[in-house]
Amino acid sequence: KQKNSDITDSLNYAGKIQGSLLKNFDKSACLMSDYFVFYLPKDIVSGDFYWGHKINNKLVFTVGDCTGHSVPGAFMSMLGIALLNQIVAQQHTLKASSILEQMRALVKLYLGQNGGEEETKDGMDMALCVLDMNTKELNYSGAYNPLYVVRNQVLTAYNATKCPVGIHAKELDFLEETIQIQEGDRLYMFSDGYSDQFGMVNGRRKKYMIKRFRDYLLEIHNENLETQKQMLD
Repeated sequence: KQKNSDITDSLNYAGKIQGSLLKNFDKSACLMSDYFVFYLPKDIVSGDFYWGHKINNKLVFTVGDCTGHSVPGAFMSMLGIALLNQIVAQQHTLKASSILEQMRALVKLYLGQNGGEEETKDGMDMALCVLDMNTKELNYSGAYNPLYVVRNQVLTAYNATKCPVGIHAKELDFLEETIQIQEGDRLYMFSDGYSDQFGMVNGRRKKYMIKRFRDYLLEIHNENLETQKQMLD
């Protein structure tokens, strides 16, 4: 009982540290017309993270999903946030695919990933966007994680490169998409945490799955964003 109490106290304090880094998102995200963040860690600290930063007229924002849950995942999320702060601050030409490529190189460097049998294969899945605040042109690149855009009652999925940010047996170049954002568009970025939830369907325990998640986003996208967050909750 004492050990459980000590570990939980430690995790709660770690959660406050992680939360303070995530709160930095609000400083940049307030430049968006409207947004919500639905974030519910399963084990106090999380391998999922979100991040945003503004440089001149460009807003860079991302959602990441790191290898592992709880403490291992949280360690990776802290690394991801630190690398984004380092990389984006040094950029002169901001391109989503270039940011992911640099992150992959640094993750491999810092974790000593050379392809050996015994080394860790830790990494992260990400959807990353660079928005030009003047032209409303959105540059997207993804590592496994897609971007959904809903416009005129139609949901368009911009698919990610099937490769993580980190070591991989078959490393691919990160592809990117350029999207002209229009007034009224809804953009959704997410980890697999929501679609991987289990629930009861006709007396059987089933996973929610990405199709149900996608259909539900399309169903609720016309609601204001705070209402959407409450409905997802």
